Amino acid sequence: MHGESPVLVRGMHFRICTDATLRGPDNAIAASYSKGLWRLGQRQHRAFECSGPIFLRVTNSDGSRSLLGPYNFIKAAEGAIFTQDSCLGIHASRTEGSLSPDVWREIALLSDGTIG
Repeated sequence: MHGESPVLVRGMHFRICTDATLRGPDNAIAASYSKGLWRLGQRQHRAFECSGPIFLRVTNSDGSRSLLGPYNFIKAAEGAIFTQDSCLGIHASRTEGSLSPDVWREIALLSDGTIG
């Protein structure tokens, strides 16, 4: 497997979208998610991490939004979002078919809880 070496990327915010992409502030695709792996350029990674403070603006399957955080550490792996000690939720790009009520359609990872 490629991509075991860390890659450092900086940004004010990133968004995990229902089309299994990770998008930056300009809506450009930074990475894509498939079969449990994030593809960044030609490399594949099992996870990505963010150091905080990080806020999560989540869009639920019913379209409602919530602001969570701040968290000092976030990890996206295996289709879920984790803190150091727990799983916060599952993102829609992990699932197939219809969305269950407990799956997040979109997750914005924000460095400031007031962005957008």
